[in-house]
Amino acid sequence: MDGMPGDRPVYNAAVMDPRTAVIAPIALVLVSHFVACGSSDDGAASAGGDAAAAAPEAEIDPVEILRPGSTFTVDNVAAAGWKTSRELAAETLPNATSVWYGFYNQRDVEVRVYPSHESAVSDGTGLADVATGRGKPAPFAGGGISATRTSYGAYAIVGNLVLLCEVQTDDCAGLFDALQ
Repeated sequence: MDGMPGDRPVYNAAVMDPRTAVIAPIALVLVSHFVACGSSDDGAASAGGDAAAAAPEAEIDPVEILRPGSTFTVDNVAAAGWKTSRELAAETLPNATSVWYGFYNQRDVEVRVYPSHESAVSDGTGLADVATGRGKPAPFAGGGISATRTSYGAYAIVGNLVLLCEVQTDDCAGLFDALQ
């Protein structure tokens, strides 16, 4: 039986080469990555315009606006149970009279004080959106990877205050309720 063509093992240099055993899986992963991250023709983004329009609105919690007729000081917030840590520079926040960093229930809370509720809404909302990631540039609004890290997850406007909460506004709800 020796010498018969069907009895000899077939040697294929491409299959047996050790470099192929390393390069092939890497190439497969790269191709899979580019295909998965490439553009899609499903029409979701093109039908609505940009990627931000394609993102569902339900993912973004609405901003809580409480006690629009009230005016508070940082002392009122401290009396409600917030622990003052330090005052921050207010120069970068238009019309803010002061900015304070502190803690409530072992969570970071930033308190931005404005002269009125109207000022807190008109001057504080845009910068609070940026600080919480709500104001991400359009390519990142749909949940893409962003090089920007935000320190706060949510915020609420309570009277003349913009309160930035570390994770969610539920963490600060007791503080909102205790303000007098």
